Amino acid sequence: MDSILLNLLFDAVVLIAVVVIMFRRVSFWHPLAVYLLFHVFSYTMRGWDLYAGATPMYGNTANFEVVTEAEISRALLWADVALIFFVFGCLWAHARFGRTAQRPVQRRVLNPRIIAAVCAVCLPAGLCVFLSIKSGGIEIGEDFAATNYLTVVAMWPIGCLTALIFTYGFRPQWLILVALYLSFVALQGYHRFMLVLPLLFFAAYYLQARRRRWPTLTIVIGAVLVALLFPRLKMIGTAFQQGETAEVVTQLKDSFDRNKKREEGENFLDQFAAGLTMTDFAEKKFLGSTYLAIITLPVPRAWWANKPGLADHLVDISTSTRQYNVEGRILTYVGEAYLNYGYAGIFIVPLLLGFGLTTFCLRATTGPMDRLSRYLYLIFFMILVQVFRDGMMSLFVFTIVHNMPMLFIWILHSIPGLAPKVWDLPPADPMALEHGNITPPFAAQPPGPPRR
Repeated sequence: MDSILLNLLFDAVVLIAVVVIMFRRVSFWHPLAVYLLFHVFSYTMRGWDLYAGATPMYGNTANFEVVTEAEISRALLWADVALIFFVFGCLWAHARFGRTAQRPVQRRVLNPRIIAAVCAVCLPAGLCVFLSIKSGGIEIGEDFAATNYLTVVAMWPIGCLTALIFTYGFRPQWLILVALYLSFVALQGYHRFMLVLPLLFFAAYYLQARRRRWPTLTIVIGAVLVALLFPRLKMIGTAFQQGETAEVVTQLKDSFDRNKKREEGENFLDQFAAGLTMTDFAEKKFLGSTYLAIITLPVPRAWWANKPGLADHLVDISTSTRQYNVEGRILTYVGEAYLNYGYAGIFIVPLLLGFGLTTFCLRATTGPMDRLSRYLYLIFFMILVQVFRDGMMSLFVFTIVHNMPMLFIWILHSIPGLAPKVWDLPPADPMALEHGNITPPFAAQPPGPPRR
């Protein structure tokens, strides 16, 4: 365990350095804040649990290859390397954005009529399908990555409610619908992300609307409670659906039992660690081919039984003693980068991802609230945890596929004449968050010197 301790100490140094260097640049909705939460929850906490004596993955499973100390140590090291290069990408984006912070920014104004029209269609349709599923009239599978149009439609209500709250604020009628919908979702026994992701959206919107960078004490307490319940949410929901009240109470108690969580908590670090070894044994680099399934995703599997899946690469690297393809394991996005490009991927993918997400964040959140780009960014922000956990394909699956109301809103705003474009004040202007957009003739001038 000495090697694990050494890497955990290095991890602590990296985390402290990142917080010190980036704290003044980061807010709750900044991509790096989400990344740090993911890193600490998935890698750091699990690493300390293993060092304290928790059972590694497959440790209690006969005929399976237990994840070793050397694999855990290696995974911790490369997780820290990925974090460092993600931070480099964030710093690159901040430096680039700072050079243009004195220029006006053109943005599209959010049109409430478009929001209302999309939600008038999608909200009732989504609720009907969702309630049909709840009543047992429609059954859906556990594999949310597979294209299932009814499953997608059942997710429309939360996409509509996030759009309505962003547009009109926390009005009582929307809050009642949100509370009812999330209550059903929390006790359904599957798809835990349907509960957590909207909560992230609402928290970020609330803080931005009140010009706060970090959560209030109430939000922090709520987040801690959700974090404690999240690992057992499926079991709590399943027990509730089966009417096993005693089991629900037991699972709720175990959610607050530290010893139980150490043995049975999320083992993303173990899955990442074993995935690195399995990739080495496969002796194959996928060179980005894992992302090509996006092309065939819209085709229902009922029409194409042998359609390429989003996790086919797990079939290629799985072994008889580590059956990732059967067990539904994940590699995290760092493991996916290694799977595609080797060690170079662990440097390049986090760097580019940190740069791209931070650029999007800075451009979208430095202007008035009623801008389409801010709404779109918050949709992407709330799914970042899934991206870091499941891989880059989640950028598409959890936005375009699982939040089609957002897609419809985006498309309609792109039609000329339906939503105006305005020139907003430069991000460095103290009044940049206000609604005082720049009007012609100044807006007709280019925002800066022409690029050569």
